[in-house]
Amino acid sequence: MVRFGVVGLKGMGGQHVREISGLDRAELVAVADLDLDYARQVGEERGARAWGDYREMVEAEDLDAVVIATPHHLHAPMGLDCLEAGLHTFVEKPIANTVSEADRMIEAAQARDLKLAVGHNYRTFPGNRALKRLIDEGALGEIYRVLWMWIETRPEVYYDRDIWRCTWEHAGGGVLMNQTSHDLDLLCWMVGDPVAVSAMMCNWGHRVEIEDTVVANIRFACGAHANVQLSTCDRRLNYRQISGDLGTIEFRDEKNANSKVPDVFRLGRYEAPMRAFIKGAKGHQPNISWEDVLSDEGGPTLVESFVSAILDGGEAITDGVTARRTLELINAIVLSALRKEEVAMPVDRDQYDELMEELKSGETQVDRL
Repeated sequence: MVRFGVVGLKGMGGQHVREISGLDRAELVAVADLDLDYARQVGEERGARAWGDYREMVEAEDLDAVVIATPHHLHAPMGLDCLEAGLHTFVEKPIANTVSEADRMIEAAQARDLKLAVGHNYRTFPGNRALKRLIDEGALGEIYRVLWMWIETRPEVYYDRDIWRCTWEHAGGGVLMNQTSHDLDLLCWMVGDPVAVSAMMCNWGHRVEIEDTVVANIRFACGAHANVQLSTCDRRLNYRQISGDLGTIEFRDEKNANSKVPDVFRLGRYEAPMRAFIKGAKGHQPNISWEDVLSDEGGPTLVESFVSAILDGGEAITDGVTARRTLELINAIVLSALRKEEVAMPVDRDQYDELMEELKSGETQVDRL
């Protein structure tokens, strides 16, 4: 049985409270929130003790693990506090605002043999699981090209409701950190380690200081090249096209950017491998046969996998190391766009920390169009 405390009870924190309360191998022991009255209300409903300060909760309660569901800038300091207290730690996405912070969290977890998990829950969605399976099974062969788009609208009231989302200091970024860190996590999960980034970004439609539109070109260690287009200034469109030597996948959804089962999901298989066709074919276009793909059945949730990792060994579905890779890609995109240069991986930690301080102070700003 894993004895849990949850820090931050509104938004995703409330969802984690409900899930932990229903798990056979977990027990909700304590909850913490700056709004102590709300924490007491949740605690009474769930049979857990309530705290206004997470540090007091960690010190006083007999816990095995903690879930942190607070604004982005608190993930690293709170996570480090909990890891240093000897607790297995689950933080909501992103793992931190800077990759140097993520380094310290991973080092703290590894030094104490603790599990560190991160809330990139898109890895659990049935459609994404099927897409990952097809790639791993070799249905596409060697991947060489990816077009990935996440487009939605976020009106100003979205930012007015949660002011912390509006600043580099608290959110660590805009569309990259708040909305599409999930998609960039999927991209790395499916294609592998990114090695170079060339990007542009701007604030096209919002009054806040963070970016709302990004276009990035990414090269991966496997040789694949991806073009990624992300924006909170257009109609909803979730589109992925992944092409390899043996075929291509089209994945499209317009009903919900968080869709678990897409509107269109199809696999096209080439009659002959593309490299062979280019070298020896007499025609101009290859023959391709299309088939619809059914989404896989759902697997364990992130918290269930976290509990299993603690009790049974192994790693959670989204562990700290792979979540750091996603954050490092985000940091590289920001660095490339604002320094106007290609960025090689691994990202220079000192260089990015310096840029983040410039963004917080306003010395460096995102272009407004």
